[in-house]
Amino acid sequence: MLKNKHILVTGATSGIGYATACDLLDAGAQVIAVGRSQPRLAELSARSEGRAKTLAFDLTRFAEYRETFAGLPALDGVVCSAGIADSNPLRFFSLEKYQRLIDINQTAPIALVAELARAGKLRGGTSIVLLASILGTRMGRPGAAAYATSKAALTGFAKVAALELAGKLVRVNCLLPGMVDTELAAGQTEVSQEARQADMQRYPLGKRYAKVEEVVAAIRFLLSSESSFMTGQELVMDGGFCLP
Repeated sequence: MLKNKHILVTGATSGIGYATACDLLDAGAQVIAVGRSQPRLAELSARSEGRAKTLAFDLTRFAEYRETFAGLPALDGVVCSAGIADSNPLRFFSLEKYQRLIDINQTAPIALVAELARAGKLRGGTSIVLLASILGTRMGRPGAAAYATSKAALTGFAKVAALELAGKLVRVNCLLPGMVDTELAAGQTEVSQEARQADMQRYPLGKRYAKVEEVVAAIRFLLSSESSFMTGQELVMDGGFCLP
């Protein structure tokens, strides 16, 4: 279904983004992988049989977007997966930490979609998938104001972009996972293993976090023609965490 489709994936060298890029290559897609880890980009190239174009690029270099993405082919899909998480409690609030997180999680996907639209890189029927979160949209967590803000902003952007791009049959949707078993989640050193296990117990469906492959399957659905009448929507994937 996605064979020979040209799909851009940001954050393609770690976590959900890397797993998504691998999955799309296995499905026969032509993948443009954007990330910062040269070894991971090399891995994607090696498994791609010539179907991966890799871009080692820092998405916070906004002034370079036009030049960097000018050579892209017309796209059938975009997955904005690049993101960071950082604790920033209000009592010890760091504007520098806040701005870095907002730049990567919020400004980068908005600026990227805007640039691709401006440059005419979005074919009719293109599906754009933004990785948001239940945090900020469905629930809160102490210390996560910046992260929650950045992810909630994507859902608002998706609604506006969906309307602006609907005339070209371009779709924009958000995927809202709960916690996912990635290196990003595992690497949150401020959270002990005991606290992590206790947090998993709050997920009714299986007392666990989502598996990366489950999230990737949802991304594949949103990219595919099976979701062709969905736009401006929020697909929640939280194992029942946010149920009342």
